[in-house]
Amino acid sequence: MARPLLRSSTFRLTLLYISLFSTSVLILFAFIYWSTLNYMTEQADEALNLEIRGLRERYEENGVNGLTQLIRERIRTQPPSGSTIYLLTDFRYKRLIGNLDRWPRGREGNDGFLDFELEDTRFDPQPVVHVRARAFMLDGGFRLLVGRGIEDLLVARNRVIWTLGWAIAIMVLLGVVGSILMSRGMLRRIDQITATSEKIVSGDLARRVPTRGTGDDFDRLSEHLNRMLDQIGSLLESVRRISDNIAHDLKTPLTRLRNRMELMQRGEANQDAHLELAIKEADGLLSTFNALLRIARIETDARKEGFSDLNLAEMLSDVVELYEPLAEEKNQTLALQVVHSAKILGDRDLVFQAVANLLDNAVKYTPAGGAISVTLNANPREAWITVLDNGPGIPSAMHEKVVQRFFRMDSSRNQSGNGLGLSMVAAVCKLHCARLEFENRDPGLGVRLVFPLRTPTEQKPADERRRNG
Repeated sequence: MARPLLRSSTFRLTLLYISLFSTSVLILFAFIYWSTLNYMTEQADEALNLEIRGLRERYEENGVNGLTQLIRERIRTQPPSGSTIYLLTDFRYKRLIGNLDRWPRGREGNDGFLDFELEDTRFDPQPVVHVRARAFMLDGGFRLLVGRGIEDLLVARNRVIWTLGWAIAIMVLLGVVGSILMSRGMLRRIDQITATSEKIVSGDLARRVPTRGTGDDFDRLSEHLNRMLDQIGSLLESVRRISDNIAHDLKTPLTRLRNRMELMQRGEANQDAHLELAIKEADGLLSTFNALLRIARIETDARKEGFSDLNLAEMLSDVVELYEPLAEEKNQTLALQVVHSAKILGDRDLVFQAVANLLDNAVKYTPAGGAISVTLNANPREAWITVLDNGPGIPSAMHEKVVQRFFRMDSSRNQSGNGLGLSMVAAVCKLHCARLEFENRDPGLGVRLVFPLRTPTEQKPADERRRNG
């Protein structure tokens, strides 16, 4: 069931962005409004100051008569649509000349200007006109008032407010509509992921999250989820396969152990021999479980905490020395060749065990009189250990299967072992970010362990951690 739109985090986040953006735009528009209105007011005030300056100069040159004549002329020549106000009074505010009947009521502001309203007698009905004027005293006690109608200024102010209001309303409306559409699109993608996860939880492990191929964040998330599901499916299949293999491979030794114990219970002859064989079967079972536990511990990555500098040449010399007696028993030649020595960061015991498993297989499957060689080589980026023999080898089709737990080829069923040797080698390689490679020879098999070498920038932090640890 789709989640309600208002509960969508995407919708809420989009609304938050719209609110922040609208607030910033509102502040910007307020600044534009204030700047525009202030500029228009300053222009009107400057025009009044110029008018007043001209009248004052006429008064200073020609006195009251000259000023009166100039005001009369200005009023007469003013167009019908003119909005300039003139009023000259004596010290008692008695009108001498002007297009106002009386001195207007109002209080002067700090800037010396007076704002008031009056009715325009030129029209019927008489509209109210807003006037901005300035008064000043003349010598002799005369008072002069000069003003202008500011209807155009108020209309412009209202138009700016109206325009800004509609712009904000449209912006918010488009933002809300866009957030709804965006949220619905994202909710559909999220619902697809949710529906897929619900089907997976219900048991459909083959289900995968659909992608659109757009490469967006949801596609990337879906691809990561699908890779995770593939890995989980692979692990579950591995667990199932391991369980089947454990049940199959342990059934035979457990049956033999039970038969030995039944013979001993019935008092059969050779009790000591039966007891020795039973102990041998139990030891084999314990060895198998210990190998499984060891592989499990390796795969947890916990062993990386014990990594240190490992000299591969010295380690290989010890492994070859350990297996030389076994090779001599079968008249096999076992040779070590170090082309280029190298050091890696790793767990010496685990790498030693991995190489030992390879040599154990080589000695076991190489016929008497055969040849086995161990080679160490390196370049600036990698170091690799190669174990070569001239035994029966492994078919190419089996290279991926031989590293599975308990997997044994039909040709090796008669040999001792539990099918976990190469599984442990693969686990050690994965822990060390190394590669396990197989190479068919005619005859024989080549197995290569390829380890990455640390760069100088990786060497210093590792040395510091080792000193601090």
